[in-house]
Amino acid sequence: MNDQASSLRRLKEIADRNAANREPETAESFLAGIVRPSPFSSVALIVPDMPEAQFPPVQSWISGIMQFSPRACFWDQAGLIGKNSIPQTQIKLRYPVPVRINAGLTPLTIFPQQSDFADLPHMSFEEKAGFLRHAIRSLKSSSEVWISIRANELDACAAILHATDAVCIMVPPHPDAILRCYETVKSIHLSGYFSPIGLLDFLGPKSAPAESSSNRIKIVAKQFLALDLVTAGMVLSNCTYLPPENEPGLRNRISAVESASRDFLYCLSEGLIYQLPGMI
Repeated sequence: MNDQASSLRRLKEIADRNAANREPETAESFLAGIVRPSPFSSVALIVPDMPEAQFPPVQSWISGIMQFSPRACFWDQAGLIGKNSIPQTQIKLRYPVPVRINAGLTPLTIFPQQSDFADLPHMSFEEKAGFLRHAIRSLKSSSEVWISIRANELDACAAILHATDAVCIMVPPHPDAILRCYETVKSIHLSGYFSPIGLLDFLGPKSAPAESSSNRIKIVAKQFLALDLVTAGMVLSNCTYLPPENEPGLRNRISAVESASRDFLYCLSEGLIYQLPGMI
C-alpha cells in the first residue's frame, strides 16, 4: 500500500511539473486541436415566435425526421422537452450531458438545454473553452445532430445557427403562420446564412396536406428574397412524420453536403470564442 501511495505521489509530482511547463492555452491552440471535419451533419430546428401556436411533443416525431438513426442526437436548446422527462441528476449539472429517453418507436438521445449558453459571450476564454470541450465530448459520436432554437433567441444562438449545415423551420397550423415564419426566414437569410432553409409543416386534425402553409411561404420568399426554400415534409396530427413525395426535400440537401464540408464543431467553437456579429 505504501509503495502504491508513493507511486501515486510521484505521478502527481510529474503531472504538476508538466502542467507548469506547458504553454498556456490560447484561442488559436484550442481551435487547432478540434478535429475537422465534424463527424456528423447538423440542422437547426427553428421554433417560430408564436406562443399561441400548438405543436405536438417533439419527442413524438423528431426520431422520424432523423430517420430513426440510433446515433442521431437532439440538442434541445429551445427547451421543448419537459424537465420531468429527463433524469434530474442531469438537469442539476451546470452543463447537462446527453441522456437516452423513450420516444416513439426508438430511444432518443437528448443533449439537454444548456442554460448557461446565452451567457457564454460574456465569459472568459477559459469558461468558453470548458463549455466547448463538454459539447464536443457530448456530440462527437453522433451521426446527425438537430438543435432546437427559438426564433426570438436567434441572435443569442448565432454561433449555433451559422455552424449548421441546414435550417428547418417549424410551420404550425395557425392563421399567422405564413407571416411569422416568413419573418423568421427573412431574418435568417439576412443574417448571412447561405445553407439550405427548409419548412416543416404541422397539420391540424382536420387539415388536408394541400392546406399546408409552406407552399405560400416558399412563393413569398422567392418573390421578395430571391430565395429557394425546400420542403422538409410534414407532421400529421397523430405525430407521424411524412417526407415530401414529389420533390427533393431537406433530407436530400443534407445528404448532398460533402462530409469534408461538415464543420459544426469548429465553426461553433470559432463563433463562440470570437463572437459572430449579431451575438449578444
